Amino acid sequence: MRLVFLSFAFSFSIIYFSQQNPSYTILNNNCTARNSSLGGYPIGVIDSDPSLAIFLPSNLSKLNTDKLVINYNNHFADSDFGMINYNFSLKKKGNFSATLIYNNYGKFEYYNSSGIPTGNTFTANDWIFQIGHSKKLHDFLQIGINVKIITSNLEQYSSVALASDISMTYHNNNKRIGGYLLLSNIGTSLTNYNLLTSQNNRLPFNSIFGINTELKHAPVRFHITYNHLNKWKIISNNQINSSDANRINEFSNQLLNHFVVATELLFSENFNLRFGYDLLSRNELQPQSRPGTTGISWGLGLKVKSFKINYSNSKYHFSGISNNLTIIKSFKTTKPKD
Repeated sequence: MRLVFLSFAFSFSIIYFSQQNPSYTILNNNCTARNSSLGGYPIGVIDSDPSLAIFLPSNLSKLNTDKLVINYNNHFADSDFGMINYNFSLKKKGNFSATLIYNNYGKFEYYNSSGIPTGNTFTANDWIFQIGHSKKLHDFLQIGINVKIITSNLEQYSSVALASDISMTYHNNNKRIGGYLLLSNIGTSLTNYNLLTSQNNRLPFNSIFGINTELKHAPVRFHITYNHLNKWKIISNNQINSSDANRINEFSNQLLNHFVVATELLFSENFNLRFGYDLLSRNELQPQSRPGTTGISWGLGLKVKSFKINYSNSKYHFSGISNNLTIIKSFKTTKPKD
């Protein structure tokens, strides 16, 4: 427990050095289909779905071993995001996961100073290789860590960074409650995009707290997430005047921007429905004239034999949606009883 305390204390001590103009935007794509359908953040639930442990390593358990996860996200403007993950356990060493993540930003054209295309193109992409590990501290309490190597290639510029996630999950299935604390993207760049400067590229650090509860007499689980514990003002508004009414309105808006609410309808082990609402995405991305369903996401989960399929649909703007598909294959074999 001393090691756990020191790890979290050290992580909080570097919060103030981590948020100015961060690079490596691939680290913000922390969504598998199930997470994406629930508002885009992890949830503090320990079950047989290994996709929950990719971005929240303290969720990793024996229930996830010998399972393969493949995820693909069709995003906007010819950009896409995907990953492949495998979970395993080692005797006396605990539970581990290995993940390879990529983000393709598409193909871009070169233009000259007059705005005329030259006919040449370039690409931009990021990659992450990640190792995760978890350890059980109590019947209902686990800690976990991810170690990540990030490579970023933007036209002729490239950079390498080293990062980690530290998390703690509490999940009591008997009392139907759970929660987690996650410190994500702790680290620094090893090489910079610009070789002429010694200033390191900053990582998009985030600190997140989430709780969930399941109803006793209905198959419904509710989630509430508070993100960016490390800073108060997420969206700046320089036009707010000093009147009391506007100060109260500014306070309430900034408070709500930190929250994500979601629910799961757990009809059976083979079929679930999920809904999420991210207030920050809605306030940041909605057009004033047509807000529509910006910030709202939904999804479903199906299980067919040894396969589990999760799908999500997220609305970031009225002009388009983001589709996410996760396929989970279990390689576990049930040994016949004697």
